[in-house]
Amino acid sequence: MDKLSSTSVSRWGGLIRSFSSKSWTQTFRTGGIVAIGCFTFSIIALAHGGDHHPASMHPMQPHYRGRYWDPFCSGWDPAYAGAYDSNYFYTPTPDQVAVAQKRVRDYFAAVTKGRQHGAKRRYIAVKTLNPTTEQLRDYEQKRADAQSAAAGGEAQMSNRWVAPDKLRCVMVFDTQSKQFVGSGCYVISGTPPSGTVAKFDTYSAEFVGTSAL
Repeated sequence: MDKLSSTSVSRWGGLIRSFSSKSWTQTFRTGGIVAIGCFTFSIIALAHGGDHHPASMHPMQPHYRGRYWDPFCSGWDPAYAGAYDSNYFYTPTPDQVAVAQKRVRDYFAAVTKGRQHGAKRRYIAVKTLNPTTEQLRDYEQKRADAQSAAAGGEAQMSNRWVAPDKLRCVMVFDTQSKQFVGSGCYVISGTPPSGTVAKFDTYSAEFVGTSAL
């Protein structure tokens, strides 16, 4: 497969095209084929990157503010950080993208049929596949570094460090532009309850669920 440039991989605006300029209800009644086609396009686009580019992962870096080393956010302070806020991200694999796309479709279908209330926020967060083995190794190394720093008195560890098997991944979708936004696939410490609002980079997104609805 041809490699994508880092610019094209990070250009989320090209992942998923507009569903329709109509209301959500009309969109899902008359535009289903178009929507599915757009999601399929994004799977094909990311498939050229995905697993073949380990270097495209963006591992978190140690951050010191208030002498806390936090796994998910830079500039973290226990006085104000949200429980699921995160700017720890990496480029998602094609499978992670496909699962996120399906859950966005499931969410809108459920809203259209009246089986779920629509989100109050413009941006929604959906759960995708858990971190890959390589992504978990990155987290474990950072946790070991944080423990060493704490033992040496260089910094304190925040209370947000969790066991690797507790980590979950979400992607952020813009309900107005009809495309995924942000840096990629965000790592968080567990699965938030539906309706939870968290900040991913500069996006405040509402978590809308994990599976088919």
